[in-house]
Amino acid sequence: MPGPAPHVPRPGPDSTTPALADSTIAVSGATGFLASYLLLRLLPQGTRVVALVRKPPHRAMASLALALRSAGAPAETVQRVAQQVRAVQITLDRPRLGLSEGEFQAVADSVDAVLHCAALTKLHGDPGELHRTNVEGTRQILALASVGRRAPHLFHVSTAFVAGARLDGVVPERQLEADGFLTPYEESKHRAERLVHDWARIQGRGATVFRPSVLLSDRAALPRAPQHTYAVLAAKLALFLRHGPRALVDASSAPLDASGRLTIRLLGAPDASINLLQVDDAARAMLRLAEQVSTTNTSDVPPGARVHHIVHPTETPVTRVNEALQRSVPWLRLTLVPERPRPSGLERAVDLYGAEATAYLGLRRRYERTSVCELERRRLVRPPAPVDNPYLDAALTPPLVAR
Repeated sequence: MPGPAPHVPRPGPDSTTPALADSTIAVSGATGFLASYLLLRLLPQGTRVVALVRKPPHRAMASLALALRSAGAPAETVQRVAQQVRAVQITLDRPRLGLSEGEFQAVADSVDAVLHCAALTKLHGDPGELHRTNVEGTRQILALASVGRRAPHLFHVSTAFVAGARLDGVVPERQLEADGFLTPYEESKHRAERLVHDWARIQGRGATVFRPSVLLSDRAALPRAPQHTYAVLAAKLALFLRHGPRALVDASSAPLDASGRLTIRLLGAPDASINLLQVDDAARAMLRLAEQVSTTNTSDVPPGARVHHIVHPTETPVTRVNEALQRSVPWLRLTLVPERPRPSGLERAVDLYGAEATAYLGLRRRYERTSVCELERRRLVRPPAPVDNPYLDAALTPPLVAR
């Protein structure tokens, strides 16, 4: 299998050229939402990409170009896909990623870094399927990073929700011992991250773990392009409520209030909050942190996995998210209640149908963000803007509704 042109290492430990610029990186999940915003910035730097994808290469390249356009990439960046990206079809959870021994070694030897973005993000998905994709898939990515002759640095995209069932306090930037989990998804991501920490310690290798919170965009996604979690939630809500309040009342016996609004009680803390971050800011922070790793030779990187929370400095009250949803559906009223005796059939359906949001309606925790704060202090990235009502309204507009 032909690979990229031979790599010539840059001399000297004093180089300040980021290794992700003018280098070759393997990217899993390259056609996904976050990865498209990362590649939007990497491709113009001259980064060559080995995209590890599920689809046949020609279809994956088309999906990647679509994802970049949806993320706002200019035409010249989209054109770089054909010159700088090589797609390799894999099966993430199979030994050697489903490749032959020779193909697997050729990919491993061709890259300077591995960026693992691929994941199954169904919060209440089948635990076995989540384990295969998120845990066993990570195991195979670690095997790829282990055998590469350039000892590629591993960048692993975890999630802030590996904090599990911890509802209050400040979540630290270190390896976590979770005390239970709220969803099968976060348990699978916690196990995957533990594999990364164990691998770095046993191999004596450096690794970087990014833990993003809920990432949003106020851009309207193109049809069939990847979408952020809350855009999917808004689309599902719009579909669920498309028949109007009277039909839902007739189907579920849920009452309308005096103003004709349909009330849905959501089980959660009235003062709950959720960390929402603009995906553009997440991508900038992650790549700046990646530069810090790559400004020295890989032999100078201390062993172990370093964790970075990629989060907003301010939590967003869940009530504000509910208010944004209500602005798009004026006859709907969402309210948070600590107890909900005799839930209606409609409320039980919303619990399941809107699991992307309803799983986390009891959180009041915050996240340490020392790494990103230091970037902001040095003016290497700007602090994220507030997630205000106009941004929420745009982010929660169903993808198929034109703006």
